[in-house]
Amino acid sequence: MQLSLELEYWTVDETGTLTSASPVLDRIDDLHAESADPMLEVVTDPCDDVPELRAEVTHRLQEAIEVGREEGCRLVPLSTPLHSGSISTSDGPRTRIQRQVLGEKFNDAIHCAGTHMHIDRIDGAETDQLNLMTALDPAFALVASSTFHQGHRVATCARSHVYRRTCYGDHPWLGRLWPYVEDIDEWYNRIDVTFDRFRQRALAQGVEPSAFDEHFTPEDSIWAPIRLREKYDTIEWRSLDVALPSQVLQLTKDVRDILALVENRHVEIGSRPGVTASTVTVPAFDRLQEHVSSAIDQGLEASTIERYLETMGFDTTTYRPISAELVDKPPMDRQRAQWLRLRYADRLERDVKTLIDERSPMRTPVTQSV
Repeated sequence: MQLSLELEYWTVDETGTLTSASPVLDRIDDLHAESADPMLEVVTDPCDDVPELRAEVTHRLQEAIEVGREEGCRLVPLSTPLHSGSISTSDGPRTRIQRQVLGEKFNDAIHCAGTHMHIDRIDGAETDQLNLMTALDPAFALVASSTFHQGHRVATCARSHVYRRTCYGDHPWLGRLWPYVEDIDEWYNRIDVTFDRFRQRALAQGVEPSAFDEHFTPEDSIWAPIRLREKYDTIEWRSLDVALPSQVLQLTKDVRDILALVENRHVEIGSRPGVTASTVTVPAFDRLQEHVSSAIDQGLEASTIERYLETMGFDTTTYRPISAELVDKPPMDRQRAQWLRLRYADRLERDVKTLIDERSPMRTPVTQSV
């Protein structure tokens, strides 16, 4: 079961001020630009196992960190910049159309950095994979890395709060978690219906049909947390914050192990989630939505989330989310935000060095104080 990651990082100068990622992007072909100018994306190749993925992540991050240092630029593993005014963007046609359709709230999206996890589809088990991955969505709390948005404490998982409640708040069919499916045909039908609705709204907002059709297709026009990707033949999980790579890799390993259960177990919906020798039982979707809301607002501080994730196969004691360290009283001022960005840039560099130095099987990441 191959794995790959897409990891977005903020770029700051030596004072902790957000700065354009262009100098780093210009020197490393494998990095990807984002709409937000002070952000870059590290994308790995598909890897056969977690040790190979770890090597891929650390190699690419080490290069980006070294080049960034030469350009007076640091990489920051926080899902929001904590405090910022307007952020300069390099909008392409897709982004401009999204902004036209979604309105001003779409601007919140450029204040978020995240991680996308791709795991191979298992032939004949895609329905179970989709439903189980949907049920695992509250696990984004395990790697939450920011509680602040624009200087205000908004939730334990600020990025998920911003995406689901503000950016796509008026368009839940585009950006929120979708219910379980009976079969894959139902998934594709939902994609078609959602795409048609999005297209109709775009045209109603004055987007030219030819412009829309040039830049959007059904597969790449849905920003829901869980997606079935034909292009990559993967299940994609888009809920995660960017965080320390050791934390993200640990979560990737755990999710891969849990999803592998569908190879010899059936996924069913029931009142008592858990794993047996023959089944994996997930909660009713209404109950799952309650877990998602608690994960956003309280993270692992919610005892219900801790118990639920343990029931689904995670050892929550092995995770120390960065968000739990961000205990500043709101509002957060700009100077404090700049200081914290630099401290977590240091943490990122130490984390990468540790991963490179390790040659033993993956161990539990240890959180160091800032």
